[in-house]
Amino acid sequence: MRKIYPVLWVLFFAFILTSCNKDDVEVYDKQAALEREAPVLSSYITEQGLSDSAVLHQESGIWYVLEKAGEGDFNYLDSTSAEKAQLVNARILVKYSGKLLDGTVFEEKATIDSADLNNQYFQLGNMIQAWGFTFYPEKIGQYEVGGILPEGLQKGAKIRIITPSVWAYGYMAKGLIPANSPLDFEIEVIDIKSPLTAN
Repeated sequence: MRKIYPVLWVLFFAFILTSCNKDDVEVYDKQAALEREAPVLSSYITEQGLSDSAVLHQESGIWYVLEKAGEGDFNYLDSTSAEKAQLVNARILVKYSGKLLDGTVFEEKATIDSADLNNQYFQLGNMIQAWGFTFYPEKIGQYEVGGILPEGLQKGAKIRIITPSVWAYGYMAKGLIPANSPLDFEIEVIDIKSPLTAN
């Protein structure tokens, strides 16, 4: 009987290992999510009456309507090397609203408190990836950055972006935002500052 036990243990562990096969583990597939949501976003653009004004950024799948280009002097393209290294930490002051495709507003900032400006700046690197695509230019010098606009956003710009969930919160739910939710943002840029600029 004692010789049987080691065989039983081997069979038991083999069963456990085959039950935990890698194929059973679900891995988040960004490309599949982008492909799944593309027709949903396209339909939403039509429903919102944006077919004539919205532009699809092919590489990211983000739709956008640039209402106003802005006239600021934040020059992404001619930034110094030190600024390039910290561009992700650029500080932005914005009015914005974010909603789900069913119209549910999950966040909104409609006013700026001029008495407490400094505490109302966001660090761009802390925002969802869709905002990075929106603010950054296509290139900085010779480097591909992947922004949706050639020169990025400037102070005074107004833009609406409709982003696939992969550039927002992906498979994770956050507050009023369910998992796998494309999002619709309206953004007005009040100011952009380099992280190296004094307050």
